[in-house]
Amino acid sequence: MINFTIFTPTYNRADTLERCYRSILLQKRIDIEWLIIDDGSTDNTKFLVEKFMAEGKIRIVYIYQNNAGKQVAWNVAIQNANGQYFIGLDSDDALYEDALSVLFPKINEINADSSIVGLRCLSQKVPKGSNSIKDFSSGHDSIHYWYDEFASGISQERIDILKTKIIKEYPYPVQDGVKFIPEVWFYSTISKKYKFYYVNKVVRVFYDDLSTNRLSRSSFKKHFKGHLIARKAMLHNIPIIYFLKNPIGLFKTITRYLQACICKFFYYK
Repeated sequence: MINFTIFTPTYNRADTLERCYRSILLQKRIDIEWLIIDDGSTDNTKFLVEKFMAEGKIRIVYIYQNNAGKQVAWNVAIQNANGQYFIGLDSDDALYEDALSVLFPKINEINADSSIVGLRCLSQKVPKGSNSIKDFSSGHDSIHYWYDEFASGISQERIDILKTKIIKEYPYPVQDGVKFIPEVWFYSTISKKYKFYYVNKVVRVFYDDLSTNRLSRSSFKKHFKGHLIARKAMLHNIPIIYFLKNPIGLFKTITRYLQACICKFFYYK
């Protein structure tokens, strides 16, 4: 049987964590390990997780760390993950009912393909916006490098179902004082070797509440070091042909890189 590790990083999100938990329980006929990395919460997150564990409905692993940021939490998660496939699900998001078992045929297609790191599925934003769901592959399930998605210029919320064995080889870089690195670091780095299977299936509900404080949402100035790491990786890893297909993306990448360099010059100590 295909088994999954669902990784949820959380920081003072006890008010939304139960919604996430209940959505995981709605996944049928699958073996799930829920790996919660608590990034220094001071609310009742631990008490709530202990209540979930007492229910005994799924295997839950709870790890508390001093506030170190989402990428450190990711590294801890991939080190401790036991599932064949790895899914990142934020504490204020949710999965659609039985979304994972519906993907079994797609997962079986890529199990033996060593060139594919996993699936990239669609997310539905709530509340819905004008661009809630966009698919650069024109609605067809297809295999691409992430670079193709970048070249399309379509920015969208997705959810990845990744082969754990592969991503264990791609931890985020860890540096003192760096608590946030944009996820483009991961995609631009892993795509040097691996492709994704883009699946036109909505799996995740993305609750875009601007009043909440997501672990992944951060100010540029505060986290310029992480942005510098990510933009430098993009400029190094993304082949020039993909930048030429997306000149706006190239401009934004260079601009962000230069902004981070300026911040480093004025604020680095």
